[in-house]
Amino acid sequence: MKSLNLKIALLLLPFLWFSTTVLAQDEPAEKTTAVVVQEVVDKGPEDALNRGNPRGSIVGYLQAAADLDFEKASQYLDMRNLPRDVEEIGGQELARQLNHVFARAVWLDDYTVSDSPEGLKGDGLPSYRDQLVVIKTSDGDVPIWMQLVPRGDGENIWKVSNRSVALIPQLYDEYSYPQTIETIRTWFPEDVAFLGFEAFKWFIILAAAFISWPLFYLLGIILVRLFLKPDSATYKLWRKILTGPLVAVGVLLVLGFVVQRLGAGAVAQEWMKAGTVNTIVLIWALWSIANLVKTHKQEKLNALGRPGAARLMQPITTFVKLFVLLFAVLFWLNNIGVNISTVLAGLGVGGLALALALQKPIEDMMGALSLFSQAPIRVGDFCQYGGYTGTVEDIGLRSTRIRTLTNTLILVPNARLAHVEIENFTAREKIRVWPTLRLR
Repeated sequence: MKSLNLKIALLLLPFLWFSTTVLAQDEPAEKTTAVVVQEVVDKGPEDALNRGNPRGSIVGYLQAAADLDFEKASQYLDMRNLPRDVEEIGGQELARQLNHVFARAVWLDDYTVSDSPEGLKGDGLPSYRDQLVVIKTSDGDVPIWMQLVPRGDGENIWKVSNRSVALIPQLYDEYSYPQTIETIRTWFPEDVAFLGFEAFKWFIILAAAFISWPLFYLLGIILVRLFLKPDSATYKLWRKILTGPLVAVGVLLVLGFVVQRLGAGAVAQEWMKAGTVNTIVLIWALWSIANLVKTHKQEKLNALGRPGAARLMQPITTFVKLFVLLFAVLFWLNNIGVNISTVLAGLGVGGLALALALQKPIEDMMGALSLFSQAPIRVGDFCQYGGYTGTVEDIGLRSTRIRTLTNTLILVPNARLAHVEIENFTAREKIRVWPTLRLR
């Protein structure tokens, strides 16, 4: 079967134009100066590491950890008054261990911090402390706190509480990797990462993909051989689906499980939140299913002697694919933080203008849909339309061709043909013969 080639029209998004109105007077009395007052938001004391408020401090730590700069990340930890065994571990290693725990136990939506230098009020905690996140362990929930500490120059800044820092080794043991992963980890340098994933995680993810893809592909081949006949019209389409998009879906499920077990940092979670690969695979799967349904319906309609209705499945499938593509793109834009309301408003205005411009072609296509679904005439029928009598040669999406008795060709718009009386002589089952016999 020939592959469907889509011609996607360029989507024009409307721009919002803002204009200002200048009021002029004939005789200006006195000049006035407009004073623009901007609201100043207090983000806390000036700090090179943006530790003036809890949110800025934890964001700075997560960014430094994503860059694998644990020396900088350790400056977001309160290292005062720690137990001796914890203090001997060192700030950089504690920052790395905390990042490991966050990657395996915490997602971005779990963080609850304030961007106010006073912290979150009304949470039942002292004014100098904010709860950052709660980590689940085998011994119960362990809260991680942010704490307001002196910087040394008379200003107070926010860091991860020393009480929480003291628990990092215990949490690290709880969320440590199995020995196999720890061994793989030693194969790669510690300071290499891409899209928030360390090098050893990329090795494990790619290995899982290379192993799972052939297994799912083989499973698809087995299912095709068990439940479908090779001479079936939809055999090739089923094989494409079971060895293509469904294999990709299975691999993505496996990779999702692997990433969940390995853990993902804040930067990696931001990339995963967009769901780009998932969106592409979803479009691929739905388009393949649309092709399968189209071929199945065309086969049934041709068997019923309705080739015109079978031809109509092609533009319907194209419309469904465009619809799926549009909503998938909107879903992806929403994931990356684009305001969908503005996009939908622009699409609404653009769609209205497009509908007005294509009013007549759309009417003809709806007329074709009526002709194909109700089938008052078919290709090859001898019929009478208005004052014309002839044979239907073709029923297209815009017009119908009729060959008259004088061998001329008439093109009738489908919108007109669907709303007039058509006398179909070919559809007659019997012809009444009423002769007059003259007898002497």
